[in-house]
Amino acid sequence: MTRARGRHMPRKPVIEEVDPNSPLGHQLGMSTRTQGVPSPIPGGREHISNAPVGRQEAPIPDSRAEIRYDNAHGVPPGSGTAHERAELERGPNTIHSHDVPPHLEAPKERPVPVPVYLVQDRDQNVIRTAAPHKFTAPGNASDPVRICGRDGTRTEVMILNESTVQDIRIAQTVADLTNGGGALIPYPSNSYVTLKTQDELWVLSTSATAATVSVIQVFERGM
Repeated sequence: MTRARGRHMPRKPVIEEVDPNSPLGHQLGMSTRTQGVPSPIPGGREHISNAPVGRQEAPIPDSRAEIRYDNAHGVPPGSGTAHERAELERGPNTIHSHDVPPHLEAPKERPVPVPVYLVQDRDQNVIRTAAPHKFTAPGNASDPVRICGRDGTRTEVMILNESTVQDIRIAQTVADLTNGGGALIPYPSNSYVTLKTQDELWVLSTSATAATVSVIQVFERGM
């Protein structure tokens, strides 16, 4: 073989002798990571892409078996698992299920509602007042004097005999004071006598001498 003959024979490319997985092979595009698509640039080499990476998924453990025969919330033993009881109570993925679990009682009939009317406010609209007065109880030879009249708003009457020597008598009617009738309030008493009455009262002295009487009427009236 002459030298001239060797000029016309194709030479073995040096690139084939390079290891495709070596750094030089990666640089020359000989790596197995090439996409295999010719470069759009004339004379260019195939593009190099990253190695494909597999998607990693988190391992999911198997679900535990449902526990039966639990007496939670008053459920009888053996009436089903928690999932089965939930399906019975709410129905399969719906809120319109009419299935009633066997361990639940039927709903009781509700009583018919009765209207209620407020006849009194919670606020107190009543005011209590006192009306003090002074009277002269005449002698027993005169007519009695009325110290208070009939009043439905009055709660009590307080009577004090101011005399230091003379007793007085009180009664509901004039006829009760005749012939020494009525109730006696002696002069030594130095405090008020309280009577819870809404009727009228009359007063009269026990002798011919008049006496002074203080009267306080207590009322509860609406505002």
